Amino acid sequence: MPAGRFYIEGVALVEGAEVALPDAVAHQARDVLRLAPGETLRLLDGAGGEYPAELVTVERRRVIVRVGAREEGRAEEAVRVVLCQGMLKAAKFEWVLQKCTELGVAAFVPLLCERAVAAAEEAREAKRRRWERIMVEAMEQCGGTRLPVVSEPRPLLHALASLPAGGLALIPWEEEQTATLRAALLAARAASPELREVRLFIGPEGGFAAGEVALARRQGAIPVTLGPRILRAETAAVVAAALALEGLRALDASH
Repeated sequence: MPAGRFYIEGVALVEGAEVALPDAVAHQARDVLRLAPGETLRLLDGAGGEYPAELVTVERRRVIVRVGAREEGRAEEAVRVVLCQGMLKAAKFEWVLQKCTELGVAAFVPLLCERAVAAAEEAREAKRRRWERIMVEAMEQCGGTRLPVVSEPRPLLHALASLPAGGLALIPWEEEQTATLRAALLAARAASPELREVRLFIGPEGGFAAGEVALARRQGAIPVTLGPRILRAETAAVVAAALALEGLRALDASH
Protein backbone atom coordinates (compact mmCIF):
# COMPACT_ATOMS: atom_id res chain seq x y z
CA MET A 1 0.00 0.00 0.00
CA PRO A 2 1.42 3.42 -0.91
CA ALA A 3 2.36 4.99 2.43
CA GLY A 4 0.39 7.96 3.67
CA ARG A 5 -2.44 8.29 1.11
CA PHE A 6 -5.74 9.15 2.78
CA TYR A 7 -9.19 10.11 1.56
CA ILE A 8 -10.55 13.12 3.45
CA GLU A 9 -14.30 13.67 3.57
CA GLY A 10 -16.01 16.83 4.77
CA VAL A 11 -12.80 18.90 5.01
CA ALA A 12 -12.04 21.70 2.55
CA LEU A 13 -8.61 21.06 1.05
CA VAL A 14 -7.27 24.51 0.16
CA GLU A 15 -3.63 25.28 -0.60
CA GLY A 16 -1.94 26.85 2.40
CA ALA A 17 -4.70 25.98 4.86
CA GLU A 18 -3.92 24.21 8.12
CA VAL A 19 -6.45 21.51 8.89
CA ALA A 20 -6.92 18.95 11.63
CA LEU A 21 -7.02 15.41 10.32
CA PRO A 22 -10.10 13.31 11.13
CA ASP A 23 -9.50 11.00 14.08
CA ALA A 24 -9.09 7.82 12.03
CA VAL A 25 -6.57 9.43 9.66
CA ALA A 26 -4.74 11.12 12.56
CA HIS A 27 -4.39 7.71 14.23
CA GLN A 28 -2.89 6.22 11.06
CA ALA A 29 -0.44 9.09 10.61
CA ARG A 30 0.61 9.32 14.27
CA ASP A 31 0.39 5.78 15.64
CA VAL A 32 0.75 3.51 12.61
CA LEU A 33 3.08 5.39 10.25
CA ARG A 34 4.66 7.29 13.18
CA LEU A 35 5.06 10.44 11.13
CA ALA A 36 6.65 13.48 12.78
CA PRO A 37 6.29 17.22 12.16
CA GLY A 38 7.94 18.17 8.87
CA GLU A 39 7.09 14.87 7.20
CA THR A 40 4.42 14.65 4.52
CA LEU A 41 1.47 12.54 3.54
CA ARG A 42 -0.98 12.84 0.67
CA LEU A 43 -4.65 13.67 0.96
CA LEU A 44 -7.29 12.61 -1.58
CA ASP A 45 -10.55 14.42 -2.31
CA GLY A 46 -12.12 11.44 -4.09
CA ALA A 47 -12.71 13.49 -7.25
CA GLY A 48 -9.28 13.13 -8.86
CA GLY A 49 -7.31 15.54 -6.70
CA GLU A 50 -4.28 14.66 -4.61
CA TYR A 51 -2.72 17.11 -2.14
CA PRO A 52 0.70 16.90 -0.48
CA ALA A 53 0.30 17.83 3.18
CA GLU A 54 3.08 18.62 5.66
CA LEU A 55 2.56 17.68 9.28
CA VAL A 56 2.67 20.77 11.48
CA THR A 57 1.47 19.42 14.82
CA VAL A 58 1.46 15.82 16.02
CA GLU A 59 -0.20 15.45 19.40
CA ARG A 60 -2.21 12.80 21.19
CA ARG A 61 -5.44 14.72 20.70
CA ARG A 62 -4.84 16.21 17.27
CA VAL A 63 -2.74 16.09 14.14
CA ILE A 64 -2.59 19.24 12.02
CA VAL A 65 -1.27 19.45 8.49
CA ARG A 66 -0.57 22.29 6.05
CA VAL A 67 -2.19 21.56 2.69
CA GLY A 68 -0.15 21.93 -0.49
CA ALA A 69 -1.22 22.64 -4.05
CA ARG A 70 -3.72 20.31 -5.71
CA GLU A 71 -2.20 17.79 -8.10
CA GLU A 72 -4.22 15.90 -10.66
CA GLY A 73 -4.27 12.21 -9.85
CA ARG A 74 -4.08 9.28 -12.21
CA ALA A 75 -5.96 10.03 -15.43
CA GLU A 76 -9.56 8.87 -15.46
CA GLU A 77 -10.48 6.11 -17.89
CA ALA A 78 -11.64 7.52 -21.24
CA VAL A 79 -14.63 5.16 -21.12
CA ARG A 80 -16.37 4.62 -17.79
CA VAL A 81 -16.95 1.02 -16.76
CA VAL A 82 -20.03 0.59 -14.56
CA LEU A 83 -20.72 -2.71 -12.84
CA CYS A 84 -24.40 -3.61 -12.47
CA GLN A 85 -24.21 -6.48 -10.00
CA GLY A 86 -27.05 -8.75 -8.95
CA MET A 87 -27.12 -8.52 -5.17
CA LEU A 88 -25.06 -11.10 -3.30
CA LYS A 89 -24.56 -12.08 0.29
CA ALA A 90 -22.83 -9.29 2.19
CA ALA A 91 -19.26 -10.62 2.23
CA LYS A 92 -19.29 -11.48 -1.47
CA PHE A 93 -20.76 -8.15 -2.53
CA GLU A 94 -18.19 -6.30 -0.42
CA TRP A 95 -15.40 -8.33 -2.01
CA VAL A 96 -16.67 -7.29 -5.45
CA LEU A 97 -16.69 -3.64 -4.38
CA GLN A 98 -13.12 -3.90 -3.10
CA LYS A 99 -11.58 -5.71 -6.06
CA CYS A 100 -13.41 -3.79 -8.76
CA THR A 101 -12.50 -0.46 -7.14
CA GLU A 102 -8.86 -1.57 -7.29
CA LEU A 103 -9.29 -2.38 -10.99
CA GLY A 104 -10.81 1.00 -11.87
CA VAL A 105 -14.58 0.52 -12.05
CA ALA A 106 -16.20 3.97 -11.92
CA ALA A 107 -19.57 3.11 -10.40
CA PHE A 108 -21.65 0.25 -9.03
CA VAL A 109 -25.35 -0.43 -9.49
CA PRO A 110 -26.76 -3.15 -7.19
CA LEU A 111 -29.46 -5.07 -9.05
CA LEU A 112 -32.67 -6.54 -7.69
CA CYS A 113 -33.10 -9.76 -9.67
CA GLU A 114 -35.27 -12.86 -9.46
CA ARG A 115 -32.50 -14.83 -7.78
CA ALA A 116 -30.93 -12.00 -5.77
CA VAL A 117 -30.83 -12.38 -2.00
CA ALA A 118 -34.05 -10.94 -0.60
CA ALA A 119 -32.34 -9.24 2.35
CA ALA A 120 -30.48 -6.95 -0.03
CA GLU A 121 -33.56 -4.94 -1.03
CA GLU A 122 -32.89 -2.35 1.65
CA ALA A 123 -29.50 -0.63 1.59
CA ARG A 124 -29.51 0.84 5.07
CA GLU A 125 -27.28 3.81 5.87
CA ALA A 126 -24.94 1.70 8.02
CA LYS A 127 -24.49 -0.74 5.17
CA ARG A 128 -23.79 2.05 2.67
CA ARG A 129 -21.22 3.59 5.02
CA ARG A 130 -19.49 0.23 5.25
CA TRP A 131 -19.48 -0.06 1.45
CA GLU A 132 -17.89 3.40 1.23
CA ARG A 133 -15.18 2.50 3.76
CA ILE A 134 -14.31 -0.59 1.72
CA MET A 135 -14.03 1.44 -1.49
CA VAL A 136 -12.03 4.20 0.25
CA GLU A 137 -9.47 1.69 1.52
CA ALA A 138 -9.25 0.10 -1.92
CA MET A 139 -8.78 3.50 -3.58
CA GLU A 140 -6.04 4.46 -1.13
CA GLN A 141 -4.29 1.11 -1.59
CA CYS A 142 -4.32 0.96 -5.39
CA GLY A 143 -3.09 4.48 -6.10
CA GLY A 144 -6.44 5.71 -7.35
CA THR A 145 -7.86 9.16 -6.68
CA ARG A 146 -11.52 8.80 -7.71
CA LEU A 147 -14.00 7.22 -5.35
CA PRO A 148 -16.65 5.13 -7.14
CA VAL A 149 -20.32 5.80 -6.57
CA VAL A 150 -22.74 3.08 -5.44
CA SER A 151 -26.34 3.64 -6.54
CA GLU A 152 -29.41 2.58 -4.62
CA PRO A 153 -30.43 -0.99 -5.50
CA ARG A 154 -32.70 -0.95 -8.53
CA PRO A 155 -34.55 -3.40 -10.79
CA LEU A 156 -32.78 -4.79 -13.84
CA LEU A 157 -35.12 -2.98 -16.25
CA HIS A 158 -34.36 0.39 -14.64
CA ALA A 159 -30.60 -0.13 -14.96
CA LEU A 160 -31.00 -1.17 -18.60
CA ALA A 161 -33.32 1.70 -19.51
CA SER A 162 -31.10 4.36 -17.94
CA LEU A 163 -28.07 3.56 -20.12
CA PRO A 164 -26.81 6.94 -21.38
CA ALA A 165 -26.36 7.90 -25.01
CA GLY A 166 -23.09 6.49 -26.28
CA GLY A 167 -23.30 3.61 -23.81
CA LEU A 168 -22.86 -0.12 -24.31
CA ALA A 169 -24.58 -2.80 -22.22
CA LEU A 170 -22.92 -6.22 -21.98
CA ILE A 171 -24.36 -9.21 -20.14
CA PRO A 172 -21.97 -12.11 -19.54
CA TRP A 173 -24.09 -15.27 -19.78
CA GLU A 174 -23.15 -18.91 -19.57
CA GLU A 175 -25.42 -19.83 -22.50
CA GLU A 176 -23.48 -17.58 -24.88
CA GLN A 177 -20.71 -19.61 -26.47
CA THR A 178 -19.08 -17.50 -29.18
CA ALA A 179 -19.40 -13.72 -28.72
CA THR A 180 -16.53 -12.54 -26.53
CA LEU A 181 -16.41 -9.39 -24.45
CA ARG A 182 -13.41 -8.10 -26.41
CA ALA A 183 -15.17 -8.66 -29.74
CA ALA A 184 -18.20 -6.76 -28.48
CA LEU A 185 -15.98 -3.82 -27.47
CA LEU A 186 -14.27 -3.81 -30.86
CA ALA A 187 -17.61 -3.82 -32.68
CA ALA A 188 -19.00 -1.05 -30.48
CA ARG A 189 -15.97 1.16 -30.96
CA ALA A 190 -16.07 0.61 -34.73
CA ALA A 191 -19.75 1.52 -34.81
CA SER A 192 -19.41 4.52 -32.50
CA PRO A 193 -16.01 6.15 -31.83
CA GLU A 194 -17.83 8.25 -29.19
CA LEU A 195 -18.31 5.30 -26.83
CA ARG A 196 -18.48 6.80 -23.33
CA GLU A 197 -19.69 4.08 -20.98
CA VAL A 198 -19.72 0.30 -20.74
CA ARG A 199 -22.21 -1.27 -18.34
CA LEU A 200 -21.54 -4.83 -17.28
CA PHE A 201 -24.57 -6.77 -16.07
CA ILE A 202 -23.58 -9.62 -13.76
CA GLY A 203 -26.17 -11.95 -12.31
CA PRO A 204 -26.57 -12.90 -8.66
CA GLU A 205 -25.77 -16.32 -7.26
CA GLY A 206 -27.51 -18.72 -9.61
CA GLY A 207 -27.25 -16.27 -12.49
CA PHE A 208 -29.90 -14.34 -14.38
CA ALA A 209 -33.17 -16.10 -15.14
CA ALA A 210 -33.84 -16.79 -18.83
CA GLY A 211 -36.57 -14.15 -18.85
CA GLU A 212 -34.15 -11.55 -17.52
CA VAL A 213 -31.66 -12.28 -20.28
CA ALA A 214 -34.46 -12.00 -22.85
CA LEU A 215 -35.44 -8.66 -21.31
CA ALA A 216 -31.84 -7.46 -21.49
CA ARG A 217 -31.65 -8.43 -25.15
CA ARG A 218 -34.81 -6.47 -25.93
CA GLN A 219 -33.26 -3.43 -24.24
CA GLY A 220 -30.16 -3.69 -26.43
CA ALA A 221 -27.79 -5.54 -24.10
CA ILE A 222 -25.36 -7.90 -25.82
CA PRO A 223 -24.77 -11.35 -24.28
CA VAL A 224 -21.07 -12.29 -24.16
CA THR A 225 -19.01 -15.20 -22.91
CA LEU A 226 -16.25 -15.00 -20.32
CA GLY A 227 -14.84 -18.37 -21.34
CA PRO A 228 -15.77 -22.04 -21.22
CA ARG A 229 -16.10 -22.36 -17.45
CA ILE A 230 -19.03 -21.47 -15.21
CA LEU A 231 -17.86 -18.75 -12.83
CA ARG A 232 -19.25 -17.75 -9.48
CA ALA A 233 -21.05 -14.42 -9.56
CA GLU A 234 -18.30 -12.58 -7.67
CA THR A 235 -15.60 -14.12 -9.86
CA ALA A 236 -17.49 -13.20 -13.03
CA ALA A 237 -17.74 -9.58 -11.84
CA VAL A 238 -13.99 -9.22 -11.39
CA VAL A 239 -13.13 -11.08 -14.60
CA ALA A 240 -15.58 -9.03 -16.67
CA ALA A 241 -14.36 -5.75 -15.19
CA ALA A 242 -10.72 -6.65 -15.82
CA LEU A 243 -11.41 -7.74 -19.41
CA ALA A 244 -13.46 -4.62 -20.15
CA LEU A 245 -10.92 -2.18 -18.70
CA GLU A 246 -7.95 -3.85 -20.36
CA GLY A 247 -9.80 -4.17 -23.65
CA LEU A 248 -10.73 -0.48 -23.64
CA ARG A 249 -7.16 0.55 -22.83
CA ALA A 250 -5.89 -1.58 -25.68
CA LEU A 251 -8.35 0.04 -28.06
CA ASP A 252 -7.29 3.51 -26.94
CA ALA A 253 -3.62 2.61 -27.37
CA SER A 254 -4.22 1.38 -30.93
CA HIS A 255 -5.75 4.70 -32.04
